[in-house]
Amino acid sequence: MKTPVLLLTSLMACLAFALCYAQEIPPYKNPRTPIDERVKDLLGRMSLEEKIDLLAGTGFETKPNARLGIPPLNMTDGPLGVRWGKSTAFPASACLAATWNPLLVEKAGAAIAREVRAKGRHMLLAPCINIERVPLGGRSFESFGEDPYLTSQMTAAYVRGVQSQKVIATVKHFAANNQEWDRFSVSANVDERTLREIYLPGFRAGVKEGGAWSVMSAYNKLNGLFCSENSWLLTEVLKKEWGFQGFVVSDWGATHSAAASANAGLDLEMPTGVFFHAPLLDAVRKGQVQESTINDKVIRLLRAMFWAGIFDDPPKFDDAAPGSTAQREVARTVASEGVVLLRNESALLPLDLRAVKSIAVIGPNAPAARVGGGGSARVEPTTSASPLEVLVGRVGGAVRLAYARGMFSEEDFATIGSSTLRSGSGGTGLKAEYFNNPDCKGSPVLVRVDPQIEFDWKQEAPSSAVPRDKFSVRWTGFLLPPADGRYEISVQTDDGVRLSIDNRLLIDDWRRHGARTRTISMTMKAGRQYPIRMEYLDQEGSASARLSWRNDADRPIAEAVEAARSADVAVVFAGLDDQIESEGYDRESLELPTAQNDLIEAVLRANRNTIVVLNAGAPVLMTRWATRVPAVLLAWYPGQEGAQAVVDVLLGEANPSGKLPVTFPKRWEDSPAFGNYPGVGETVNYKEGILVGYRHFDTKNLDVAFPFGFGLSYSTFVYRNLRIAPGGPAGGTAAHVTLEIENTSRREGAEVVQLYLRDVECSVPRPAKELKGFVKTLLRAGQKTDVTFEVPRDALAFFHPTTKQWTVEPGKFEVLVGSSSRDIRLKAEFTAP
Repeated sequence: MKTPVLLLTSLMACLAFALCYAQEIPPYKNPRTPIDERVKDLLGRMSLEEKIDLLAGTGFETKPNARLGIPPLNMTDGPLGVRWGKSTAFPASACLAATWNPLLVEKAGAAIAREVRAKGRHMLLAPCINIERVPLGGRSFESFGEDPYLTSQMTAAYVRGVQSQKVIATVKHFAANNQEWDRFSVSANVDERTLREIYLPGFRAGVKEGGAWSVMSAYNKLNGLFCSENSWLLTEVLKKEWGFQGFVVSDWGATHSAAASANAGLDLEMPTGVFFHAPLLDAVRKGQVQESTINDKVIRLLRAMFWAGIFDDPPKFDDAAPGSTAQREVARTVASEGVVLLRNESALLPLDLRAVKSIAVIGPNAPAARVGGGGSARVEPTTSASPLEVLVGRVGGAVRLAYARGMFSEEDFATIGSSTLRSGSGGTGLKAEYFNNPDCKGSPVLVRVDPQIEFDWKQEAPSSAVPRDKFSVRWTGFLLPPADGRYEISVQTDDGVRLSIDNRLLIDDWRRHGARTRTISMTMKAGRQYPIRMEYLDQEGSASARLSWRNDADRPIAEAVEAARSADVAVVFAGLDDQIESEGYDRESLELPTAQNDLIEAVLRANRNTIVVLNAGAPVLMTRWATRVPAVLLAWYPGQEGAQAVVDVLLGEANPSGKLPVTFPKRWEDSPAFGNYPGVGETVNYKEGILVGYRHFDTKNLDVAFPFGFGLSYSTFVYRNLRIAPGGPAGGTAAHVTLEIENTSRREGAEVVQLYLRDVECSVPRPAKELKGFVKTLLRAGQKTDVTFEVPRDALAFFHPTTKQWTVEPGKFEVLVGSSSRDIRLKAEFTAP
């Protein structure tokens, strides 16, 4: 037994050790210290120069600080999966939205975040939540559709899922980033009511309901000010009104100033410190930016970094996690629930393999895995299978499968090689002149002969003599076709291009955009030398150029028609791809490529049992054939497990339950943005105001191809017995809504019950209906259940354009419950006090 003296000595030694430890380990390095205390302690140890060093990136990371042991914050794209080496390619956000299942979206967000950590990254540059204002938008597939309520529910769920894994979510692009056309300079001119009711709710939900630690400012201007310099947006609304505690990061290259951006509320410049480095330090020393402003930015950044455990629990690399069975199962479930059954006449689907003994598999998307769209959302999948491969593996032994592509696709184009090119001096290839400016002006800094035009410089310079950005190239010479025929000639460039053949300007696309394909057709004769001139422009970021062609003498459509005629059922896999829908540019038309429409009509004439499966991230027109094709499935861009999910639906192993998060118009001219897009000069006026998407189509009673919220099932559902109980006079609930729904089929299925509200009498114009609630419920065959909605009082509100306040006017409100915005099954009214 120890004596009291020994006990006291031991106690004093322990205390001395603890004090010594406390002195050696600063509070900011102690994980037991509260985050705000850690931030305060670390901030106090930093010089002004070190603080500013933290506010600019070095690519996809922030700058580390060796003296203080501040690690870098590692970032990665994007909303469809981790864009950092091979990763699980998840379905596009449009497909996530089509599930109308926030719990599943949250699960997908968590799955993506697990791979973020497995890659040693801390921050995901997602979700992209900009409202689909323009159906032509190149990044529509990355967003959650046209409705602010649905977008808000999906955004909050996605953010919660990502951040459940201690990964920082980044809600982007703030704000009104609704087109790719001139996205770097265009000003979105939007009135405040429209902003508050349509374009800001998703961001508010991401911050206040999801708890997002980061928001990304957009490239475009908002009402004349670049979003990275818009203090009303970044400070007044985001930080003060919504109480945002995280940090604002710029989109890549979206910073245009030091003092103006810093004072407006931008916290972190990416990818490098063009302005938030020496210019920002100089602005502080001149008194243009207060050091307290710099401190606030550092506090916000450090707060998020401590929360994410970057100082204490860095992600551990795990190459096995991406593409694991569990990850792939989540991707497949999302893809399956997101598939939308648009038509199913005579119950052609699901296919009954007891009766169907032969299937013709046709179309450009049959042998290709259309995993996602293009741009920064593109993911390199750990594995992928095409619909054709999956069908062969699943039913090839029981059913006779005949494949015919039916048309050419991008994969059929071959690079125009040196054997068919002649430089001006008579040798093979083309004369190449490289300029250190983006206009092919002055004397070239490099002249050489390029054997062909097939370059992917990524973000590097073509040579040491040429700058990495803002350069241009001119190739000249002659093109010698090897055979007579009609040739399709394709240019793929990031950014601009001009192509002249036979002294005719055939392609003129001289502006900044993402990787984009342009195609022209012309008849040429063998043996003739056609003068060719191609000019290329690189502004910033990635740089690539390719010139390719194919001879259109072969017409594979006849083979497809014969295959369809000889089969019990024909399935045409058609739609868009990552060359048509991508960051950096908008689509030129809502139509499918002409050859695809020709193919579908030809197959339909050969076999009335034709099913069309479409890949797309936004509305496409089907006017030529939609009412005659008995079955149409919209698969979106369904990720690497998408083909499995589509075949599940075709064979009835999954019952489709997806609903459209966007309206499919009958023509582009009916869309609310038509006439107010792409804009005049560098301004686009949102003259349609709050009438976006179905709000526009339903209020103006315009006919549509497929309405918002629409989607068929192999089951049938009956709605009945709508009851409304008023909420308390001073409570947060305006009404309690209950109804009964019954699955009246012999197959288990899920239905999305949608609740819309209509303000019967209002002092300002309001839409015919607005989505304010939805419930996705799974019912066994013959099962019935009650579905209940609690309608909050703020669901009745509009943003008053005069008082600048959210306002609920007393009076009658109509409750409309149904299966889409145009399929209202039950109605009732209640009075708001």
